[in-house]
Amino acid sequence: MLHVLFHLDDQRYALETGRLVEVVPFVELRELPRAPACVAGLFDYRGRMVPVIDLTALALGRPSRVLHSTRILLIDYPLAEGGSRPLGLLAERVVETLKLAPEAFTDAGVEIPEAHYLGRVAHDERGLLQAIETDALLTPEVEALLFQDAATCS
Repeated sequence: MLHVLFHLDDQRYALETGRLVEVVPFVELRELPRAPACVAGLFDYRGRMVPVIDLTALALGRPSRVLHSTRILLIDYPLAEGGSRPLGLLAERVVETLKLAPEAFTDAGVEIPEAHYLGRVAHDERGLLQAIETDALLTPEVEALLFQDAATCS
């Protein structure tokens, strides 16, 4: 399986490309006042407004830095009620891909309820990397906030 890699500080993370639609250069986002801190805002993707989750804010509690390698990973996010919608994931240091077989990943042995999106881990010559489970990124409350009209748009 092909994975796109990104960093949260000095740690590497992997996002399986199965739901990846496009890697988009960083663009100015429309902020959503009073939204949860992990909601970076909205951007116009080919005429459609797409919400963006800041993976650094979600995991580390601080916003992503605007670097030359900061990107928006546009995914096809599966909705709890069925169907899917586009969702942007803001990530730092998105500079490479890596092919890893599913069996290369093993259970981390640690479960953090507040970080339910953290998946299995793999090891390569540069150390550990951890998968991000896109299906578990959003809490039901954040999903409802971002996709209020999902029932009429799927």
